[in-house]
Amino acid sequence: MDKIRVISVYPNFANHGGAQDVALQLAEKLNEGTEPIVLTETCFADIVPDYRERARFMPFSWRSVHNLADGHTVFLSHHRKSTSLLMLFSLLSGKKTYVLHVAHNTFTNLRCLSSFPKRIVAVSNGVKENLMSYFRVPEERITVIFNGKEDCRNNQNVKTDNREIHILLPGRICGVKQQVDIVRMTRDKLLPHIHIYFAGAGEEVELLKKEIEGETQYHYVGFLNMTENLNRYDYVCLFSKNEGLGLSLIEGLMFGKPLITNDLPAVLDVNKAGETGFVFPNFTALVKGLNELPMPDSEAYQHLSCNARLRYERFFTEGNMIIQYKRIIEQEIRQITPPINTIQ
Repeated sequence: MDKIRVISVYPNFANHGGAQDVALQLAEKLNEGTEPIVLTETCFADIVPDYRERARFMPFSWRSVHNLADGHTVFLSHHRKSTSLLMLFSLLSGKKTYVLHVAHNTFTNLRCLSSFPKRIVAVSNGVKENLMSYFRVPEERITVIFNGKEDCRNNQNVKTDNREIHILLPGRICGVKQQVDIVRMTRDKLLPHIHIYFAGAGEEVELLKKEIEGETQYHYVGFLNMTENLNRYDYVCLFSKNEGLGLSLIEGLMFGKPLITNDLPAVLDVNKAGETGFVFPNFTALVKGLNELPMPDSEAYQHLSCNARLRYERFFTEGNMIIQYKRIIEQEIRQITPPINTIQ
């Protein structure tokens, strides 16, 4: 029998995002040697152009699932609505259908409408806790697998002027990420050498631009290629209302950039206070902390930078993530099928 085939499922590929990136990453790496298949609700014409080239996109429907389910195919679902529908499709089709849910974020709604398979992957301990406390999923059904990134650290565009501190805050420009709130809560309170750069797209872009118009310490740089531009900055920051496991924080570690975060459980899986960066519980502490950041040429900064890189190498490499996904997929699928060739 053929080896295990993994099909990724995610509804929205009309914009860049962490869940989209991980869904495609796993589709590619778990199907090496064959064209990866991705099921989505996004019309092909609306899919982000660089995403289109990385997989064969098919409509997410009962017919697609019925035709693809063959007893040695795993549907790796990255969205709880898609997972709930997959559970229903599996019941209706009568075919052996294996579903593995990947939980990327925390939620406090729609518990009664959410259906999960036996095995769930949580991308952080914070997400695991949310599955247990809100969705009442037993702990033994959840496996934490941190997202991992391919090592693409380089020496491009290295910042050489150490008289200023440049802080990068990448992510979707929206209320959850709190970019506008950060400007409002720190305006006129930061020392002159502190500069914050906002990168990304989203529904609050125009509001953010208006908020920082005429300001000299806040900058909007649009959508940013992190690999090409991370070396321009000294710190990477996320200060969101909720997070699953911020990929930009992992990229910061990869490039040896100390992190600045709040104390959400998910970000604390990445950022260790005093070891890889700084953790501030609220905006008041954030303002005080930003004004006390070590300069890029200081011994304290270099210590944090080295620890950040070491933490990436220990916990957040792509290879480590792929090994763990292969292991859980092979273990679980053996329980519903006869022995077959494993993922290569």
